[in-house]
Amino acid sequence: MGGLIYGLLSYPGDDQKALDFAVAASCLKHTIHGDFNMVTIKEVETLMKGDASGRVVR
Repeated sequence: MGGLIYGLLSYPGDDQKALDFAVAASCLKHTIHGDFNMVTIKEVETLMKGDASGRVVR
């Protein structure tokens, strides 16, 4: 939900891009143990751009 809120605030008027941000953030969160999403905005945006290698770059 946090990814969607951030996306809606960061990409006003572009609901698809906001949703893409939320989905990418959610996918990256599943690579982290625990309750907090500790990925960076850059990591999420890289995944949004089509980096579907399955590798998380940190």
